[in-house]
Amino acid sequence: MSTNWKAAYTALYKVYAEDAYSNLAINEALRDSDVSSQGFVRVMTKGVIRDTILIDANINRFADNGIKSIKKKPLIILRMGFFAIARMNSVPPYAAVNEAVSLAGKMTPGEKGFINAVLRAFVRDGGNLVISSTDDKLKEISYRYSFPYHLVRFLSKQYGSADIEKIIKGLYDIPELNIRRNSNACGRVDLLKRLHDRGIVAFVNELTQNGIIVEDGQVVSTPEYMRGMFSIQSTSSLRSIESFNPEPGDKVLDLCAAPGGKTAAMAEMMNDEGVIIATDIHEHRIRLINDTAARLGLGCIDAEVADAAVYRSDFDEYFDKVLADVPCSGLGVIAGKPELKLRVDLDELPELYKLQYQILENAYRYLKPGGTLMYSTCTINKKENEQIVAKLCDSFEKARVIEYNSILPYNKQVGFYYCKIRK
Repeated sequence: MSTNWKAAYTALYKVYAEDAYSNLAINEALRDSDVSSQGFVRVMTKGVIRDTILIDANINRFADNGIKSIKKKPLIILRMGFFAIARMNSVPPYAAVNEAVSLAGKMTPGEKGFINAVLRAFVRDGGNLVISSTDDKLKEISYRYSFPYHLVRFLSKQYGSADIEKIIKGLYDIPELNIRRNSNACGRVDLLKRLHDRGIVAFVNELTQNGIIVEDGQVVSTPEYMRGMFSIQSTSSLRSIESFNPEPGDKVLDLCAAPGGKTAAMAEMMNDEGVIIATDIHEHRIRLINDTAARLGLGCIDAEVADAAVYRSDFDEYFDKVLADVPCSGLGVIAGKPELKLRVDLDELPELYKLQYQILENAYRYLKPGGTLMYSTCTINKKENEQIVAKLCDSFEKARVIEYNSILPYNKQVGFYYCKIRK
């Protein structure tokens, strides 16, 4: 059993059994393992999660008693084996079977024979992930892009049958990686040259003022990252902050701020002049904001623990600008966080809508007259976006939408929504 397979299994177990986020689970597994290929571990882990629904449908074809009879540990190993055989050209089928069986011997010895038999049957059948035949277009989309059927239907009702496949495909395809230049630390041309000198493929992101597209996920291991010359931030998220355009000297409130990416982006745009009060409900996440600010050399950020849903009278009409990047379903960023599609419970969304509106209303009350509020989410669910903003405008006659953008997950972008509101 290779250390690469063991590390991928460790990460996958945390995602499936402990509801961990894939990025954190992968990083932890890599930190605790002596692997020969971090790239293999990342591709295997993300790929298995991304294709879970399609893989499980195919496992069900070869497991005599059906997939529901398979316990968690052997099921994870089978998913890995099916993915390696069907999707990883660098791994010969026989090697995938041997690695999976060896891994089973370590993690669930009693299932070695079963795993060996199922994987060999899959290889004999051709080793391809078969998409079930159906006359239901939405079910076919669900199978093809390994996306929960109930979510396909949910989004189809909002966007229509003509666009739904393009949207779901966008939520399946791996998004591009964008970095945000720290404008206080370096120029974009200088940073590009530094990255090129390290052999990293990088080019200007034309959709942003300070974005650079890179093709190496290990860019965060470079000295330039450690020195605070750039941060990871999606194109869609960066566009929202550049549209918000906080200025030097502004008094800004950032609600639900952790881990601090948007907070830092605003501080950089303000030339670290003014003040940003960044709040989050979790104390341990406040440390993430402070760590980010320290790495980037930013001193105008004051991070504190606070519940954004609870109104604070001391904030009433105090701020020039307020950012309310609220908790959301995450339906726009599933391409990069594929585990989210396996966890969204539509029955829980109405409570989320209430929370989002309460935070938005509080944010509006904190604005000075003439101030600007930015409401944003990383979802494409209109009930969390347009409908929440419409409710605010119905409740406050002086609230005026001055700009909005609903970014769908096309062209390797993540889905995102932002709306600027003036008081």
